[in-house]
Amino acid sequence: MNELKKHFPAIQENEVLATYTTFQVGGPADFFYRLTDNRELPRLIQAAQDAQIPYFLLAGGSNVLFDDAGFRGLVIKLEDAEITVQNEQITASSGVTVAKFLQTAVDHALTGMEALVGLPGTIGAAVRGNAGCNGLETKDILLKATIFNPETGKTTEESPEYFDFDYRYSKLKESPEIVLQATFQLQKRTQTPEEQLSTMQEIRSKRVKAQPFGLSIGSFFKNPSKEITPKAAGQLIDEAGLKGKTIGKAQISEKHANFMLNLGGATAEDIKQLARLARDTVQKQSKITLHEEVQILSPMGKTAL
Repeated sequence: MNELKKHFPAIQENEVLATYTTFQVGGPADFFYRLTDNRELPRLIQAAQDAQIPYFLLAGGSNVLFDDAGFRGLVIKLEDAEITVQNEQITASSGVTVAKFLQTAVDHALTGMEALVGLPGTIGAAVRGNAGCNGLETKDILLKATIFNPETGKTTEESPEYFDFDYRYSKLKESPEIVLQATFQLQKRTQTPEEQLSTMQEIRSKRVKAQPFGLSIGSFFKNPSKEITPKAAGQLIDEAGLKGKTIGKAQISEKHANFMLNLGGATAEDIKQLARLARDTVQKQSKITLHEEVQILSPMGKTAL
């Protein structure tokens, strides 16, 4: 560890992770580093591997549930926020928020991404999980992405086909590869700036009306395949009679049953127990298995619900 801190003196120790997630739960990470320049990432990961320290890449914190005991290793917070525009293409580093990306598009009279307004998180996480809403997914506008593979030490530029995109999925979820930056293809705006902003405001308003306010990560479970059922995960949980159900300070939202809320002071265990109750009750009543959309971490790394 001394060698790691020698090369990266800004590494913090015992940093509470709740601060960095939209759920606002999670204990301390042994080590924590704000990565503001993605060019440092290969060297940082190599140093962690040499020191035999596990690491986890944290983006916007809107799709992760840390354990109450924290994380026994190094959490790398991706904060490289470089963004450039060339003609009708926007290239954004992994740490750029979706909100900043959208504002940049508006500022440069580009359109084609309005449906993503209100989507939390960062560009890197959006590519990794093929994030989307209102009928638009990240893959629909992605032109290419630069990724780093810690196993080979190589950085490569890949086309969308490389990622095997599916609903809330890319193959990066099954590999150690990390998105460094991504380029998106948009179009020149044909409407007035006021009309574009009005469209985005309408989409944002619909999102606010449909989704509950509070400390949450958004949808906890993926919607089942349409081949299995036309019902969304929230509808299945609602039909299981669990809307408003609480465990500790965690609640299944009364407004949207696929949202787990931290009412203030919830623990990660409260939320996991509530999610397990929802999953098991739906399985018992509907014979459908719900799969979590959120990344759930134990103190030693990724785990299952």
